[in-house]
Amino acid sequence: MITTSALVLRRSDWRDYDRMVTLLSPTLGRVEAVVRGCRRPRSPLMGAAEYFSAGEFTLAESHGRHTVTACQVQESYYPVREDADRLTHGAYYLHLLSLAALPGEPNEPLFLLALKALAFLSYSGLPPELVTAAFELHYLKLMGQAPRVDQCVVCGRDAALAPAFSERLGGAVCASCAPRAQEAVSPLSEGARRILLKVPRTRFDVIDKLQGHPDWPEAAAHARRFISERMEQFPRVLPPLVTGEHP
Repeated sequence: MITTSALVLRRSDWRDYDRMVTLLSPTLGRVEAVVRGCRRPRSPLMGAAEYFSAGEFTLAESHGRHTVTACQVQESYYPVREDADRLTHGAYYLHLLSLAALPGEPNEPLFLLALKALAFLSYSGLPPELVTAAFELHYLKLMGQAPRVDQCVVCGRDAALAPAFSERLGGAVCASCAPRAQEAVSPLSEGARRILLKVPRTRFDVIDKLQGHPDWPEAAAHARRFISERMEQFPRVLPPLVTGEHP
């Protein structure tokens, strides 16, 4: 028996009363497991096979297959489930997490990021678009793929006051290189550049300081295009950016 903290990333019905789930564990990485009987009325494992459920899972392993034998759900993030807009954002988080987590590879930072982002999405009252932009930037840093905005990605010069951004090249492009860049570039304000630089380097808990900042919608748009360029599999629905700003 193994007991581990985990978050349910995916689920699918299996047989008459069972479900298959994909779990994100800080110590085990991505785990595929069966939850037997969870679809029966009053099953004690019902919550163990719901999207966004987080808690302590007890797993039994036999012939390389895991089975959830017990679960103490500690958080289910109900506000995400009850609002269609927030649900779209939350489902996007689960999609990115499932791409990043690897079987048998511990990843506590990714697990903690997931819990923090879902907590802010559920309870903070911040715009979902702002929470998602912060999640994307922290996620990219953990994956070692954060956009380079401290130096020009073409020539390596200091990117302070760089006027352009290229998601394909990987970040900021200075004034000298922008006209000669082989890839398409989009305008980049200094405020948005600083957000792209600082957010991944600061605690997720302080993202509320961005609320009301005039440049965060622009930074969010750049982050979305950047991460979409690197996404291996696109989700069916991408969460929206701020309506009417920086499409």
